[in-house]
Amino acid sequence: MWISRLIVTGVALVLIVILYMMPKVVVDNQQQENVDAISESSNPQISESHKRQLSESEQAQISNLKEGLNANQIPQKSAIFADSLAVLFANFNYLDSAAYYYGQAADIEPDMGRWLKAGDSYFEAYSYAVEVQKQHQLGENARKYFNLALEQDPGLIDIKAKVALTFLPEQPMQAVMQLREVVERDPENELGLYNLGLLSIQSQQFDKAINRFEKLTQSHPDHLEGQYYLGVSYFEAGEKVKARDQFELVKTMDQDAEVLATVDEYLEKLK
Repeated sequence: MWISRLIVTGVALVLIVILYMMPKVVVDNQQQENVDAISESSNPQISESHKRQLSESEQAQISNLKEGLNANQIPQKSAIFADSLAVLFANFNYLDSAAYYYGQAADIEPDMGRWLKAGDSYFEAYSYAVEVQKQHQLGENARKYFNLALEQDPGLIDIKAKVALTFLPEQPMQAVMQLREVVERDPENELGLYNLGLLSIQSQQFDKAINRFEKLTQSHPDHLEGQYYLGVSYFEAGEKVKARDQFELVKTMDQDAEVLATVDEYLEKLK
């Protein structure tokens, strides 16, 4: 399903509108009582609110695993308990809590795999966060684990792109500079091209957006969002024939009703 995602950037950028196929269950921004019972008191900024309350059985699973984690003195076993908690919370779509426990596992038994897992989990939670303070905390934690991985392997170019994106809410120019460095090193980098293209649309630099999305779709032709935003860029730049052809292409790539409706709106405007 495509929905609008708004990322507050605070200084140079007001909004970045990202239409993306999101999971059907997303983090809710309204407080629920059961969250207080499972939030980490030692890390209150990671506590979160969720769309659905956990059942008694699910809360019992969490309590048992937390007891095992707290009681165990063997690092390897403690890391397994933390990983198990993270997987459980991820299955419930409790993104902040899943990231917290993947981070715990990485702290207990540090290695490349766990650093990347913790970083990716914090990055995912960050990408859904709306509150600025929460974005800051989650982005900072994502950078912590990503940077540990980059110290061991500086060639992880996609990780560098994700690090850059965590700066968007508070330091947008730093994010843009780092994304440009990513595409300079890897001209076909998917994350770098896609997000630079989105930023170009937001700042109404449609020629630059076209350049980014053309490169993205040439190297990643199945990138549906890239193909869609290339059409949007053509439309906004006044290139009507190219926009029409591009939107017709998008319609062949996805049959989601919301996608088709959005594309048809543009095609109607191009008549």
